[in-house]
Amino acid sequence: MELSAATLLPVALASLAILVSVLRRSKSASSSDKRRPPGPPCLPFIGSLLHLVTSKAPVVLRDLARKYGPVMYLRLGRVDHVVISSPAAAQEVLRDNNLNFSSRPNLLVTETICYGGLDIAFAPYGAYWRTLRKLCTMELLSARKVRQFAHIRDTETLSMIQNVRAASTSGKPVHLASLLLACANSITAKAAFGEVCDAELREQFLTAMEVGVSAGGGFCVGDLFPSLWFVDVITGLKGGLWKARRQIDAVFDTIIAESEARREKKKTSTTATAEEDDILSVILQIKDEGEIKFPVGNTNVKAIILDLFIGGTETTATSVEWIMSELMRNPDVMQKVQAEVRRTFDNKKPQDHEAHIEELHYMKMIIKETLRMHPPLPLMIPHECRQTCDIGGFKVLEGSRILINAWAIGRNPDSWEDAEVFRPERFEDSNLDYKGTQYEYLPFGSGRRMCPGSNFGLAALDLILARLLYYFNWSLLGGMRPDELDTEMIAGATAKKKNPLNLVATPYNVPMETQS
Repeated sequence: MELSAATLLPVALASLAILVSVLRRSKSASSSDKRRPPGPPCLPFIGSLLHLVTSKAPVVLRDLARKYGPVMYLRLGRVDHVVISSPAAAQEVLRDNNLNFSSRPNLLVTETICYGGLDIAFAPYGAYWRTLRKLCTMELLSARKVRQFAHIRDTETLSMIQNVRAASTSGKPVHLASLLLACANSITAKAAFGEVCDAELREQFLTAMEVGVSAGGGFCVGDLFPSLWFVDVITGLKGGLWKARRQIDAVFDTIIAESEARREKKKTSTTATAEEDDILSVILQIKDEGEIKFPVGNTNVKAIILDLFIGGTETTATSVEWIMSELMRNPDVMQKVQAEVRRTFDNKKPQDHEAHIEELHYMKMIIKETLRMHPPLPLMIPHECRQTCDIGGFKVLEGSRILINAWAIGRNPDSWEDAEVFRPERFEDSNLDYKGTQYEYLPFGSGRRMCPGSNFGLAALDLILARLLYYFNWSLLGGMRPDELDTEMIAGATAKKKNPLNLVATPYNVPMETQS
C-alpha cells in the first residue's frame, strides 16, 4: 500500500488548476462532517496522502490511530477512507454491519488484472459473488479437496528439501524466499491445473502476476482522483497492467485448451474418477453441466483461478519466511519446536509426515503467533460502505473505503500482553482460531469476505515449515547474533521482509531410508 513521490508529482501538477476552487470551502460544516471520525489534517486536493509515502503504511496508520482513535478518517486524494484499528471497531464493521461493508471498491487493478471484478476477492457483493463463494467453499477449496492434494504437497515440499540440501552441500547460503515462493507456486499450479502447466508457462504467469500484485498493493492515481484517470495512462501504469493481463490470458488460454483436451480423453476412460480432478477440471465440468445459474465463460474461469494463485503463493511463502525469521531470533523456541518435530517424524516415512502434522502442537502455536505479528494481508483488501451508517459513534458515509489494519489489531496492547514480544506460549491455553469470530485475531479476515482459501494455504504452510525444521539445522550468516537479525517489512498488498532471509542449512542426521 505504498505511495511513491513519483506518483504524487503528476497529481500535484494537476492540482494547481483546481486548487483555488478546492480552497473555497463553506465555513459551515454539515452535521455529517461534524460526526465523521477524527483524523489528521488534510492538505488541499491531496488530503492525507503524504502520510502514506512510505513502505510501512500499517505502522504509520497504527501510530496515527494512537492519536486520533481506532476509527480514523483519512481523505486520500478525492476519496474518503476510514481506518479501523481495534477489535471492537473491527467487530462493528465485519459482524454487526457485515452486509453493509460486504462489497469492494472498483480499482484499476480490479478492472485489469482481476478481469473486471469477476474474481472472488474483488467481485462486488451480489448474487454472482455469493455463487462464487459457495463454489469455493463447497467444491474448489473444501476440506475434502484440500486433503485430496496431499500427494502434491508431499512431492513438492520434498523437492524443495532436495534443493535446500543441494545448496547446503555446496556450502552456499540458502536464499529461502525464492525457494519458498517456487514451492508454494508449484503446489498451487499442480492443484489448480494438474500436469498441464509446465515450468515455462508457470514462469510467464508468475512474471505477469507480479506486476498485478505490485500495483494492487499501492495507490493508483485514478483510484484516488477519478477525474485524473488519464494520469495512469500517461505514466504507463494502465498500459503495463493491460500488458500483464494479456500475458496472463495467453497462459490461461493454453492451459484451458490442454485441460479441455485432457477431459475429452478422460470421458472414454473407465479408470479416472472425480477425485483425480484438479481445480480447473472441476470448474470446467461445473460450467459444462450448467450447475451455475448465470452464464460462465472462460473469462470467469480465469478470474477464479487467478485468485487461487494470488492467495496461495506469495502469502504462504512470505508467512513461512517470517516464521523462520522469528525462530532465528529466538533460538530457545527453535530448539523446542525442532525437538517436537523430530520426536514426531523420526522413524516415519516421508509420505506419512502430513498425517502427523496435528501432533505438532507447539509448531501450531508458533504459526499462530507469527500470523498475529505478521498477518499475510496487513491492511486486508479494502471494503466499501454501501450505505451511510455509524461505526464507533461516528458517521461513515456511503462510498467510503474501509481499511482494516490487521497488523495493528494483532499488536494491540489492550488485547495482547507484551504485544511486541514473540511468545508462542500465549496460545497454549487459548481458544483463538482462524475462523474470524474473535476480532483481536484476524490473520485471514472475518465475515462474508474473509479468505475462502485459508485451509488450502495453511495445509501447505504446515508441511513446508515442518520439513524445513525436521531435515535441517539452521544458523545465521557470518556469526550474526540472533538479535541482529532485522524484522523490517515492506508492506504492499502483502508484507514482505525488507531484507530477504539467507541462512546456512546443515542436514539433520536422518536415516537415509526416511529421506527418500
